[in-house]
Amino acid sequence: MMVLAATAGFAQGAKNLKFNEILVTNTESILDEYGCRSAWIEFHNDAFASANARNCFLTTNRDVLNEELSAPERIKMMYQIPSGDVATGIHGKQKMLFFADNMPKRGIFHTSFTLADSTENWIALYDANGTTLLDSVTVPALGENQSWARAKDGVGEWRIVTADNVTPAATNIVEQGEGKVAKFKRMDSLGLGMTVMCMAVVFSALAILWFLFAAIGKIFANTWIFIKIGKVFTGIISVFKKAPAQAVAPAPAAPAPAANDGKADEEMAAICMALHEHFGNVHDEESDVLTIDSGESSWHMLTHTHSHPYPYN
Repeated sequence: MMVLAATAGFAQGAKNLKFNEILVTNTESILDEYGCRSAWIEFHNDAFASANARNCFLTTNRDVLNEELSAPERIKMMYQIPSGDVATGIHGKQKMLFFADNMPKRGIFHTSFTLADSTENWIALYDANGTTLLDSVTVPALGENQSWARAKDGVGEWRIVTADNVTPAATNIVEQGEGKVAKFKRMDSLGLGMTVMCMAVVFSALAILWFLFAAIGKIFANTWIFIKIGKVFTGIISVFKKAPAQAVAPAPAAPAPAANDGKADEEMAAICMALHEHFGNVHDEESDVLTIDSGESSWHMLTHTHSHPYPYN
């Protein structure tokens, strides 16, 4: 928890703020929110994490370099960036602009000092304790609307930038005039040079891969451990090839059909006829009701009139 808190505090600090571009004599450059032109100072957050410039100090007085001075004495010679405003926060790799117009009542981005025209200016940025120097720069004498800027945002050498290439609150122009890409396009308008370069890169890569794989193959072939492993695998394969095949048990023969004595055919014929009679012939539906008549029938008379040894057969 302590490490995380310290990391968050460092991320919100001003240690990564660097001077990036300064313009002293402003007659055609950017206007402030009041429509006025004045000298301006640009910061750049050199980190990917956010930073905050609140309570930091800006100054052009070299007397603050005197180590014998106390922090309160130094602070009296500086402009303190107010706190309590979210506008003082700078996102990673972003910029912040201050107007050096000696009018701090106009807002937090207006300093309490100005920059001198046609002469050298020294500017310093101090941390909130008033004693830790974060960055400083000596601006040479510049012409109107010229700026003193780094060759690349936050890093690189300083150089004089003409009025056409001044970039307040924007990325510095690394190259002036014709760049390398534009020069290459002009010299190789048909694209022949690009084609030759691409083909050379491709064939060079193929050649390197061929030599690489050939060397790896020779290393594997001549290394004793790979030779031993190859012999072991060769022996295992030969053992499997010489092993006798397992005998396969023959499938049991189908039982021979029993001798036909004629009875089976007769039984099948009887069964077929029975089934035919059962499903094919239509019978009358019987009521299954028996009626008993107590009267005398002709059969009764016949059995009693004629004597017969077996009257009921």
